[in-house]
Amino acid sequence: MLTDKLISEVSGDLVTDPDWIKLNRHNNNWKQDAVWSSYHKLGNKQKGTNGEFYVHRLFEAGGYDVQPPAHTDHDKIVNGLKVEIKTSLAVSEGDTIVKDKFIFNHIAVGKDWDRLLFCCVNPDPEWGNMKVRRNDKLPYKKVRLHYMDKSDFVEYMNNTEYKDNVFKYQQSGEKGGNDDFICTNFSALAALPFVKEISNW
Repeated sequence: MLTDKLISEVSGDLVTDPDWIKLNRHNNNWKQDAVWSSYHKLGNKQKGTNGEFYVHRLFEAGGYDVQPPAHTDHDKIVNGLKVEIKTSLAVSEGDTIVKDKFIFNHIAVGKDWDRLLFCCVNPDPEWGNMKVRRNDKLPYKKVRLHYMDKSDFVEYMNNTEYKDNVFKYQQSGEKGGNDDFICTNFSALAALPFVKEISNW
């Protein structure tokens, strides 16, 4: 019988249960980063908001005019352009962080934006937990900022076979046909001719 006493005992035991501790462990790989140390403890919506705030501050510091969005299809208006912002911290594998491995979610053709900005944050090599893949040829950079214009993205999506496309359906697979894409291959993304570094803005 599940008595109050039994429930209390089990709850107490879980405090020191290694499996329970593992299930509830937050990603602490970024604990040495003063800016991003709490990022993985946030919900998805707040992560997005924090990324937008970070990019907003970068643009302001660079002398750009940054205004609130006209509606929810984009995040900011920068120098008159409707900008959608996607932020990703480098992906963790266990206790290591993989350099330049980023994931960008929920990219849509049908939304109203002019430019999409990819904000990519790498760990600091001095932390001692950065993993560099054997095929990684990109020079180290703490923060990478790349962008693409909507017209180029639409042309690419319309003229690229799905098997060759760096953007994959986020939900329901290829047969689902949803206007909701994910990109998990940053090297291939950055190599696309229409994906440019922020210095070309």
